[in-house]
Amino acid sequence: MLRLEDPPLLRGQGMYTDDLHRSAQLVMKVLRAPVAHANIAHLDVSKAEKLSGVHCVLTAQNPEISALKPMRCRASLAGTEFTEPDRPVLAGQQVKHVGEAIAAVVAESDAIAQDALELISIAFNSLTAQPDVQQSSLSNVDIWPDIPGNCAFTWEKGNASETATLFDNADHIIKATIAHPRMAITPIEPRSCLAEFNHQDQCYTLHTPSQGVISLQRALCGFMSIETEKLRVVTNEVGGSFAVKIWPYAEQLLTLAAAKITGRPIKFTATRTEALQTDIAGRGRVDHAELALDKNGIFKAFRINALADMGAYLNAVAPFVVTSGAVRPFGQAYKIPGMHYRVKAIYTNTIPTDAYRGAGKPESACTLERMIDMAAVELNIDPFELRQRNLITPADLPYQTPMSETYDAGNYPALAESLLEASEWHLLSQRKAKSAQHNKLRGASAGFYLHATGGSTDERSEVCAMPNGDIVVRTGIQDNGQGHRTALALVAAKALQVDVKRVRVEQGDTQWLKKGGGTGGSNLMSVVATTVHRASTTMLTKARSLAGQLLDIQPDSLDYQNGTFTHSPSNQSIELAEIALRSAGSNSALDGHSDSEPDCTGVAEFEGTHTTFPTGGCVVEVELDPETGAVNIDRYTGIDDLGNIYNEATATGQIHGGIAQAAGEVLMEQLVYDDNGQLLSGSMMDYQIARASDLPALNTQFVETDAPNNILGAKGVGELTSIGAPGPIHNAVIDALKDFGITHLDKPLTPVKIWRAIQQSKPTQSEHSA
Repeated sequence: MLRLEDPPLLRGQGMYTDDLHRSAQLVMKVLRAPVAHANIAHLDVSKAEKLSGVHCVLTAQNPEISALKPMRCRASLAGTEFTEPDRPVLAGQQVKHVGEAIAAVVAESDAIAQDALELISIAFNSLTAQPDVQQSSLSNVDIWPDIPGNCAFTWEKGNASETATLFDNADHIIKATIAHPRMAITPIEPRSCLAEFNHQDQCYTLHTPSQGVISLQRALCGFMSIETEKLRVVTNEVGGSFAVKIWPYAEQLLTLAAAKITGRPIKFTATRTEALQTDIAGRGRVDHAELALDKNGIFKAFRINALADMGAYLNAVAPFVVTSGAVRPFGQAYKIPGMHYRVKAIYTNTIPTDAYRGAGKPESACTLERMIDMAAVELNIDPFELRQRNLITPADLPYQTPMSETYDAGNYPALAESLLEASEWHLLSQRKAKSAQHNKLRGASAGFYLHATGGSTDERSEVCAMPNGDIVVRTGIQDNGQGHRTALALVAAKALQVDVKRVRVEQGDTQWLKKGGGTGGSNLMSVVATTVHRASTTMLTKARSLAGQLLDIQPDSLDYQNGTFTHSPSNQSIELAEIALRSAGSNSALDGHSDSEPDCTGVAEFEGTHTTFPTGGCVVEVELDPETGAVNIDRYTGIDDLGNIYNEATATGQIHGGIAQAAGEVLMEQLVYDDNGQLLSGSMMDYQIARASDLPALNTQFVETDAPNNILGAKGVGELTSIGAPGPIHNAVIDALKDFGITHLDKPLTPVKIWRAIQQSKPTQSEHSA
């Protein structure tokens, strides 16, 4: 079955935030800092305010803006002190990064607003900028004068003492510094919002793309110092997020303030350049890593001493990403007795970083896989075989890691054997020889990975039978392209034995939704689907009782099948739709009163264990042109274990999407700043993302092992290959370059970087003569 979401979207019937228009709507444009670090010496908006068609110009001095609380993060690291500066909605005295909002113009049209921006007079006293995390950690430049060394916090986890001892006794130690550059998240739909204010009841409405309206509502209300009942947040279609739209942004608060000031609806939609300048960035970590092995190539210990680039401020959950997010599946699918991770979080004059598909795990996984390939070269062991020697086995399960995770399922050795066959690893040498005949270099590598799914467990699901025969499912999760409606409709349809096309999944409106943690951590199947399943069975239990009353028959004597209760001895039956019609209450949860339930409704809140461990392995082969440095991913073979798959089409889409993002991460993507903090990759002409032509036909397959802690037997999928694929892609390119003596290049592995490395490795003519 294909996705239920697709037909209306393909026909252009989707409703995204920028598609919304109000008759009296005004537009907002933002004046942004053109420098990365400076004091604001002068700001005069008087000419802009006088321009015909301008309704207001907001600055930090406006009472409505100064009344807003600073946009602080919501992290709390147990036992760790961290220093967090206030982040203003509009900069009033100093700017800390290019693109920081200074003023906002509200006008009748985009053109008028743009003209008004150009009438604003502003001057700066420049300060030294520090955009590089490694230099920032060592420099004397005070990004925040009250924070020594620009350090937000330090944090560590693992069995440090045991790890140190294992390194002391190791036969081989591999060391490397591996950088994971900042990335722009670039969903196809830019950030957007439409704010309205009702002066009669003093309530706001905000339409905006999100990954969950409840958490966004709470955050915005906290900054505005209002009760949640005063702000309705609505999310319709979302054109991609990958975490960038979870968080509150200044523009949302500015449009809400402007709506109250003007009494008119206010629309803001970011341009692509604004998005690249101001959207929260992903990744941004430098790992000083070590891997210890014995003489037989058995892994003994793994440790990382990391620098994490936080940007100019701490974003919403950014501290979690570089701490607990980085270490949950720290050793991936390998048995490693000693593990230790230490991170120093550093402020830089750049846009803040936060979670991006995988949230700290892709960095750790890629670093480990790079170290394993380096070890394979040093020990002269086939890289696939080296990994096989160190895989966790079924006999090891449940497997307790030094990072306090307990892997509950998976058969990694069997997966490896299947992957060897599917990838035709034994014929690799022949394919390398064939590439050489065409003056190409072929490289290959493998990797074994897993994800410890998580996300919020603050979920309440409702399942209601309707008189017209439909089944309505309401949930706090938010689809942003993954196919949540399809997955949850299938879960409810299976539990209720009804046609999936009769199931309607609703989400994204705080007017009726009072609880919901939103999408994140691949929590759809582990948290929300299990809750929808339980709500469905609860609804059936209530419907059975109601059917007994309506038929004057003992409920236990009724059989249920395909949406109908039947009493065989009396040949009586009644459908769910008729039960809903004849027992409908006036106080329905589906009418906005979610604390009460209609008669034919089941309600459930999440219970149980939210973590599942999807696993996988892949083999990647690349062809590289030494004359140009261009890399082509020629073969990708992946086998993934997602437990019980409810819809293979959507699961495959998630696997493929993660691979595409991994390819972009390794081969082309990087937010580049110059020494003054100016963004050099500030347009799609300068920031390259993966296209279909950058990928081969992907050979992906599924196997299934039990998910013992999940009542559906299902495991999360959304972040699995974005965690596991970067390392093998990276390693395959380095393998292709090994004859040039190139042992490591940092991402992104662009053609020019590879070409230069090849040229530098070639002996000069004078060396040949000598």
